[in-house]
Amino acid sequence: MSGLLVGEVVRSAAGAAPHRPAVVLGGRALTFAALDAGADRAAGRLAALGVRRGDRVVWPPTGDPVETLRVYAGAARAGAVLVPLARDAWSARVVRAAAPCLVLTDTEAATEGARLATAARVRHAVLTEDAVRTDGDRPGEPEAAETPEENDPHLVLFAGPGRPRGVVLSHRASVLRAHCGGRPEPPGVLVCGFPAGHWGVWTAVLRQWQARGTVVLPEAPGPGAICAAVREHRATRLLCPPEVWWQVLDTAPHHLATLRSADTETAAGATPPRLLEAIRTATPAARVRAFLSTPEAGDVAVLDHADVRARPGSCGVPAPGVAARVAHGELWVRGPLLFDGYLKDKKATDAVLRDGWFRTGRAARLDGDGHLHLTGP
Repeated sequence: MSGLLVGEVVRSAAGAAPHRPAVVLGGRALTFAALDAGADRAAGRLAALGVRRGDRVVWPPTGDPVETLRVYAGAARAGAVLVPLARDAWSARVVRAAAPCLVLTDTEAATEGARLATAARVRHAVLTEDAVRTDGDRPGEPEAAETPEENDPHLVLFAGPGRPRGVVLSHRASVLRAHCGGRPEPPGVLVCGFPAGHWGVWTAVLRQWQARGTVVLPEAPGPGAICAAVREHRATRLLCPPEVWWQVLDTAPHHLATLRSADTETAAGATPPRLLEAIRTATPAARVRAFLSTPEAGDVAVLDHADVRARPGSCGVPAPGVAARVAHGELWVRGPLLFDGYLKDKKATDAVLRDGWFRTGRAARLDGDGHLHLTGP
């Protein structure tokens, strides 16, 4: 790999395992070679639309997660800054806050994309498998995309409803968050149980691609589809937020026997010990872990199942490469995984990023062995 670049992660995987599926959705599979080629095509089409290094491109919810991942890799390779919007953030207000040069959609979302692009006074284009269509004018021939640098912005995450505030991530931070040293994993297939558009999907997918492994996206939302995907693909890894894990365990826990890694991830706080015990019972051969993660900081802390009973209410110890301290009762974290700031909001950025520390705003304490406990909202 020539640098900490998202596009190079895909290129490296395609060189090492070209015929291995990078992503599977139902009966469809996209190999790493096909993903790499699709990323090149998407990058060329963005360049033909006048998208240049550092330009922001809004990509709204789409019915085709495979196409979404192609756009994700292609935008990264083009040097564009992708702004993927979840369902609860898909609004003219958020599009205006993102200040993109382009709203890009697939055919399914074209009508809504055109409406919101008009409301935000930006261009709209439709990306298809073999062409790109704009509203009112025709793109030129594909041009060579500008190569990004690892400290360039890569993603802007609008993580939920409320006041639009975009979390800016560089290529470097994205690749390091997904590095296999941060979350040692067994080899094999990952089923990603995050809802479509959730900010945690991007790191989960990139982490699997760095390990040159396959990501399975359930064909339909819901715990039944997740359990079926684990069984059908004999997955060794399952990642879900706590609320989805509860539903999975209530649906078909006997389908989880192949798992060797069972992880839950949330920004809310400590995962209930009862949930971790239930996951352990359903997956006796798996390593069970709970991660405290946020869009701004990536993994903050990790709790192994073995520590659940000894550390009730703990979020675990700081994640690899992360320094944590409590100052005036507030959790501060520092490390290479931090975001670059809030989009176009220097005041808000300066309030939380000081001297390399991210002031989370969360009340917390660290016990004598370095375990983190959140003590307030």
